Amino acid sequence: MSPRFLVPLLCLCGTALTTRAAGPEIIIVTKPAPAELDRFAADELKRILETLFEARVSVTDADADVEAPHRILLGHPNPDETPGFQSRDLHYLKSTPRGLVLGGTTPLATLWAVYEFGHRGGMRYLPTADFPPLESPDFSLDGFDITLRPLAERRAWRLLGTSPASQVAWALADYEALFTQLVKMKFNKVELIMRPYQVFAGTVAPDSGIWKGDPLDVSGDIAGRAVFNGKKTFDHPALAAAATPEERGELAVAFIKELISAAKKRGLNVAVELAGADEGQLTALGDLYPEADFVTSAPESPILAFAPSGGSLMPHQAESEVNAKESYAVDTPLVADHNHQIWRLARNAFADQDAAGDRLADLILPICGEGVVEPFHNGIAALTEAAALIAKEDPAFGVTGKAGFMRFYRSADPVPAWIAKAKELYGKAVGEFYRANTRARDGARPLLLRQAKRATFALHWVSAAEAARHAGIAKADGDEDARLEQLELAVEAMHNALAIYAEVADEPGDAGAIALMNEDAYRPLLHALEE
Repeated sequence: MSPRFLVPLLCLCGTALTTRAAGPEIIIVTKPAPAELDRFAADELKRILETLFEARVSVTDADADVEAPHRILLGHPNPDETPGFQSRDLHYLKSTPRGLVLGGTTPLATLWAVYEFGHRGGMRYLPTADFPPLESPDFSLDGFDITLRPLAERRAWRLLGTSPASQVAWALADYEALFTQLVKMKFNKVELIMRPYQVFAGTVAPDSGIWKGDPLDVSGDIAGRAVFNGKKTFDHPALAAAATPEERGELAVAFIKELISAAKKRGLNVAVELAGADEGQLTALGDLYPEADFVTSAPESPILAFAPSGGSLMPHQAESEVNAKESYAVDTPLVADHNHQIWRLARNAFADQDAAGDRLADLILPICGEGVVEPFHNGIAALTEAAALIAKEDPAFGVTGKAGFMRFYRSADPVPAWIAKAKELYGKAVGEFYRANTRARDGARPLLLRQAKRATFALHWVSAAEAARHAGIAKADGDEDARLEQLELAVEAMHNALAIYAEVADEPGDAGAIALMNEDAYRPLLHALEE
């Protein structure tokens, strides 16, 4: 018998000899004739119980006195007599003689109670994904006496954008998935941010679009091509088939209406913001999108920007800890870069006023295991230091467009001294993130690999800039062999940067970033090589 068949047979024998203990039998009791959001909460709770405990779960809206070994009563009571947002967003988990009660003062708050139950069982909910704990917790519905009130009334997420490297080209399915994750993290509002030139605002003109400029050409010889799935242009998927500006405008408005509907389906309030709009424009916008809860012309403060100023595409971390004890709106072009920071913000928005709040270890340890927190923290620290160095020495570094990557090739000045330090810091980040990934167990590795490969991308990008400057120096000196040699190194480094980034392109904004960098750096380097 071949050895490779031995293990399956042994497993089968073990199955025959040993009966595995079945998971607990649980009944979820909803309110009679539950509304859509209540039914969704019950489905989510069922999924959590099955994931954490391999439970056998049934759902009923029958009388709460139904016989069951374990029972969870799901629903919301009458609103608290105390007015204000803390009452509206209140939710609780309480063990009672009748069963565990998960409730809140609104259907959305009840849903938050469901996710809080999952969190306390080890589930971790991030903007881009869920991660179950490495080890299943012991099952019990006893001992819960938790009431949660938010510290911040407005916990908003700002949608759309003005760059291909943002949320502006996300499909409806991408947003639907995001809305579910936002609810898991207890956000209560989304804000659709528009500019007057964008077709989303009802503007129809030959030059109207979703960003300034045409859809991006991603045909031909490009790096990281896999993210485009064979398409020749990078555009909004709902608008790409439009034949005329008028049709494009109609499709854009229809998309926003679907987007608003999807957000409200998950219980989120919706605002539409048109920057700088006058009263007449706001009235027209309200008529265009009557489904929105309100329209406005100015952003509500504070806005927490999880991105470097100027639109740099280098990996970046927020420079300081965000304050979750005040209202906030999250603005992040590339969501997956900031999973861990947004998680901390959302968790601490419901912490006690004087409590230390959730830490990075509270995210990493349950889903990655021991030995991961320190190298992950060290990698983040190296990325943060590199970003601060670049912001000080060359704020336009990594920004596509007017300044552009090719300024390194067009100059014969010496290689900037900070380049070596940036390479050192990005190299350190790469090493630390891969050390974290090596020590991690199973499911949460995508969280770590994203950071590792974004840091590797940045290391190659800096190396490409360094080689391009050496090529520029050689060109000025009339040394054609050195110019070609350094350009080839620059092309290779840039290709590697974008190919590695493509391996962890988790969202359309990543594809947009890769499209921009092909246009700004990779293709021009190839053209320079052909001079």
